[in-house]
Order: sequence, then structure tokens, then C-alpha cells
Amino acid sequence: MDKDHKEKVLQRKAARLVEQARKAEERARTAPLIHLVIGPKGGIGKSTLARLLIDKYRLTGGNVRIVQIDRTALLPKLYGELVSVVHLPSAEDMRGDPLAAMIAMEPLSVAIDASLADNAPLVVDVGGGPSASATVEYVGKTRLDAYLRKNGARVVVWLMFVADFAAMGQSATLGKALEVAVPSAEIVPVLNERSGRFKFFTGSSSDDVWREAVVPFLGGRRILQMPSAAAGALVPFEQLGLTFIDIINADDTAIAKRLNVSRAIGASLQGDVAAWLEVMWSGLDALVTADQRGHDA
Repeated sequence: MDKDHKEKVLQRKAARLVEQARKAEERARTAPLIHLVIGPKGGIGKSTLARLLIDKYRLTGGNVRIVQIDRTALLPKLYGELVSVVHLPSAEDMRGDPLAAMIAMEPLSVAIDASLADNAPLVVDVGGGPSASATVEYVGKTRLDAYLRKNGARVVVWLMFVADFAAMGQSATLGKALEVAVPSAEIVPVLNERSGRFKFFTGSSSDDVWREAVVPFLGGRRILQMPSAAAGALVPFEQLGLTFIDIINADDTAIAKRLNVSRAIGASLQGDVAAWLEVMWSGLDALVTADQRGHDA
């Protein structure tokens, strides 16, 4: 009798474990995915990557929520009311009121709770310098990592690197701070080649920073390679305020008219951008899809 009782207890325990695993898998499929795009300074491709993520979701007809944390927000010009903007106070204001930055971050808090409620992915584009440091501080002080983990959200941090010795070191340092602030997030280094390839002369300052700071940080992580688009291909469209979807969906004659160039030149530029987008969206899709299938970050 004791043996039968023990077997039944073990069977019930095994059934509970199976049910818990099933529910955990179900939560993983339905939990929102929060993308944090960040880097130590401006001009290193953060907003470009954020736009790639945003348009990737929009291209498939899915909902996406957007927050930009920057004193000079650009995304509202492209996506209008889809974007919630965090305008951080000046350093002087923050010194005078320790809660000023916390209050300014309320749009981010509202967007996170909305995504937890409706499971829409959230893309957060963080400006460089003070915006990046304020965001890391906010995440730590508000215990956001524990809150998101408790509610089943998955967080991917896209950390930008460019082939500049000063910026590379700053990105690696920022990455270490993010490891502490959001320990359950997956940090994906993005190697943006817009300033050049990550190949350096042995013994140069860039090579030293690469080997001593960046390579150890990259170890064991999934990496997104961000090749440079064909020379001059993106800038004309960016100046017109076109989204990536606008570019690929436009008729070549309309593109030529908007750019004030011949149809042949317009079609060539459009083709260069489309080829670059195919590479980038394929890379993003491979990483995001793997994460949604339960990648252990």
C-alpha cells in the first residue's frame, strides 16, 4: 500500500511538472518582446536599427509600440502618433530634482504596461550619452528586470558597436552596466560597419581596444552583423523622411520624382536599399525568431 501511495504521489508530481512546463511554454509564446536599442553616443546607427525592427513588424501587418528616449527625437517624423517620446530634463534640472528623470520616463513605463497587457512588441530607441546613462539608471532603480521577468516579458538589448576605438570601449563599458541592470535580458552586440570593417592593424589603439575590451564581451553571445549600405543609397531617402517600407513599396518613377533624379538613378538607389534591407531583415528574423522559440539568453 505504501508503495502504491508513493507511486501515485510521484505520478501527481510528474503531472504537475508537465503542466507547469506547458504553461511556461505557452507564456513564452505569448509574452511580449521588448527591444532596447542602445549605444554610448549618437551617430552609430541606433535609430536605423530601431527603424529596421519597427518596419519589420509593420511589414508583416503586426502591431508595434515605439518609445524614443532622446532630446532630439526623430522617429515621430516617420511614425507619427505611434511614437511615445521621453524628453529627459537637463543635467542641471536633474541635479535640482532627483526624481525629474524618473518622472520624465513615465511614457516608457506606460508603454511597457500596455505591451504586457496586449502582447504587442515594444521597440525602445535610446539616444546616446546622457540618454543612455539615464536609461540604465532608470532600469536599475525601478527594478524593471525583475518586474518584466515576473510578467513573462522577454527583453533583447541591441547594443551598437562601430569600428572606432573610443566608441568600441564605451560600448563594452555600457554593455557591462546593462548586464547588471537587466541580467535576464539577452544582449546582442550589433557590429555596425558604417564606419568601416572591424579589422585593425596589430598594435594600433583600435586593435588594443578590440582585443582587450570588445572580444571578451562578445564571447558566447549571438551577434548581429550590420553591413554598410551601398555608398549614398540611404541618405537621400532619410532626407525625405521615408520609412523603409515607403522606399520598397514606391514606384521607381515616383522615387525619381521625389529624389529629383532620373528614373534609372532612382531605381538603382531603391534597388541598393532593398538589397541591404533583405540582408538586415534576414539577420534580425533569425535572431528574433530563435528568441521567440525559447533561446536561453
